[in-house]
Amino acid sequence: MSSPDLVLLHPPSVMDFRKRTLLLGPVSDLIPSTPVFEMYPVGFATLASHLESKGFEVRIANIAARMLGSDRFDPERFVKSLDAGMFGIDLHWMPHVQGALELARIVRKHHPAVPIVLGGFSASYYHEEILKTHPEVDFVLRGDSTETPMGQLLESHSRGKTLDGIPNLTWRSDGRVKANPLTHVPENLDHIDLDYGFIVRKVLRYRDLQGHLPYSNWKANPMSIAVSVRGCVHNCVNCAGSCDSFARNFNRQKPAFR
Repeated sequence: MSSPDLVLLHPPSVMDFRKRTLLLGPVSDLIPSTPVFEMYPVGFATLASHLESKGFEVRIANIAARMLGSDRFDPERFVKSLDAGMFGIDLHWMPHVQGALELARIVRKHHPAVPIVLGGFSASYYHEEILKTHPEVDFVLRGDSTETPMGQLLESHSRGKTLDGIPNLTWRSDGRVKANPLTHVPENLDHIDLDYGFIVRKVLRYRDLQGHLPYSNWKANPMSIAVSVRGCVHNCVNCAGSCDSFARNFNRQKPAFR
């Protein structure tokens, strides 16, 4: 079996949550999972579906859910066993800061030559700071729609092509952080596939049910999401997904509907 072009890794909020006492925060009530935030973003599914349609092999590995599912699961040993052309880690929720960056450090430790890309709202907001202070992270893809830029990044990396023309990409050039314009902001979502059959096929291919579950108790409380919009018409001051935040940080001036 050939190695995947991209392995998408979802961390817990804190990598060593098994050893630490975690305090519940108010955001914990917003997601159908535990306070370690083991639910990976729905963008994993749309990203993987899109890339598969372009001929790339993609695997999802929910590290957080596997850690919750078994005390014997060793995340570092699992990461070491992986083989991939590139690793993707989501830093979407702010509670994932420690988990995402620590997971990136573990990946770099065992795969020093394999590039690591971060994505998500929090990564988009702090894209330059992340690349300046965390050498284990090679790229940040910004914005709410990274399906097409990720395909371009995979193709450019595999062929040794320049990265200057990839929209939404923050990267290093000659040791300096470079942020390409955030111009890939689709006006609609008609090009986005959400193929949950993809998840079933990957479970069989990699013999990994727990690693592809959206959250740890999904089998007892199954739920799926149908993506109908990106962006928002409301302006709640405490929300990174408000219309003002989308305009300021992700260059989305109005919602995109499917």
